[in-house]
Amino acid sequence: MTNLHWALLAVAGVLLFGIFIYSRWQERREVTRFEAELRRGVGDPLAGVGARAASTQLQRRIEPRLDMPAGLPTEAGDAGEASAATVDEFAPTQPLEDRGGDAAERTESVAYALPDGWVEDPLLDYVLELRCTHAIDGVAALEARSQLDRLQLPLATHLAVWDAKAQHWTAPDRFGFYSEILIAVQLAHREGVLNEIDAARFLSAAQQIALAVDADFDPPDVRRLVTQAAELDALCARFDVLITLTVQSAGAPWTTDAVHAAAATLGFASVANGRWELREGNQLLLVLAAPAQPAEKLALSIDVPLVRPDTSPLSRQFAIADQLAARLNGQVVDDNGKPVQREAHFAVAAQLATLYEEMQTAGIGAGSERARRLYAS
Repeated sequence: MTNLHWALLAVAGVLLFGIFIYSRWQERREVTRFEAELRRGVGDPLAGVGARAASTQLQRRIEPRLDMPAGLPTEAGDAGEASAATVDEFAPTQPLEDRGGDAAERTESVAYALPDGWVEDPLLDYVLELRCTHAIDGVAALEARSQLDRLQLPLATHLAVWDAKAQHWTAPDRFGFYSEILIAVQLAHREGVLNEIDAARFLSAAQQIALAVDADFDPPDVRRLVTQAAELDALCARFDVLITLTVQSAGAPWTTDAVHAAAATLGFASVANGRWELREGNQLLLVLAAPAQPAEKLALSIDVPLVRPDTSPLSRQFAIADQLAARLNGQVVDDNGKPVQREAHFAVAAQLATLYEEMQTAGIGAGSERARRLYAS
C-alpha cells in the first residue's frame, strides 16, 4: 500500500472515532435530560412535611385518593379555618392502620381516577409503591398489569403508574415511560375477605413484578395484611343490614308476568330472574325479589349501606309496599305473617337513623362510593 492509502485510512479512522465519541455524548446528554424530566416535581420522598410545605416552588405529586369532603382544608394554612364539626367520610376507622401517609399529605392530596374508575382508598385497599431504579416502558408496565390479572383473586386488584410529564397517576400506556408503580388489592367486601393464601399470592406477584422492573420492594408480613383484612371484614359485617317488608298474596300465587308488570309500573327495572331494582340515577333505592315463581310472597328491601339517607328510603318502602299490595291483591305482613301497622314505621325509622349515624362516624357514609365498593354484590 502507498503512503496515500495509509493516510486515507488514518483520516477515516479519526473520523469514525470522532463520530463514535459524538454519538455517545449525545446519548448521555439525552439520558440525563430524560432522567431529570422524570424526577421533576417528585421531590425527596424522605423530606419532612415542614420542608415540603416551605418549598412552595416544587409541584406536589397527586395521590390517587378519594375526594376530600367539602369544607376540609386543602392547604396546611387552611387547617385553622376548617369547621371542627366537619366529618371526614373517607377517613379510615381507628382500629385499622392508616396506610394513606401523614395527615398533611392526605389534606394536600387531590383525587385522580384511573380509566377503570379506581382511586386509592386507605380504608379498603392495601397499596404497595414500587420505586423503579430507572424508567420503565409501557410494555413492562402492561405486563405487570397482566401478571396481576392472572392471579384471578376474589377481590379486585389495581395497578397505576406515575406519569412524570403529566404529574399524575394513570393506567399504563404502551408508549409511555414511568418511574413508579402502585399495586393495590382490596382487603374485603360483602362477599369475602382477603385470606392468608390470597394475600401470599398477591405479595409474591408484587415481588416478581418488582424484580422484573428493577424496583425497590419491601414485602410486608402476610399475617399483618390478613389482620387488616379481617378488621375491615368485621366493620363491613357490622353495617350489613337489610330492612325488608313482605307483600303476601291474598289468593292464588302471582305469575312472573304479573309481578313484572306491577313492578315496572312503580319504576322498578328487572336486573335478574326474580329481582327488580328501583334507582335514581346510579343510586339504589329499593330491591324487590320473588323467592319463588309463581310467587306467593314478595320481599321489598332497603339495602341500608347502599341507600343514601336523604332519599327517605323507609317512607318510600312503606308506600310502595302498599301500592304493590293494592295492585296485586295482597297485603303487607311481617315475618310472622301478621299485617304490618303503620306505627311500625316510626320505630324502624329511629333505629335506621341511629345506624346511619354510626356508619357516618365509622367513615362509611351510606350510599357513598366507599360503601358501594365495600357492599358490591
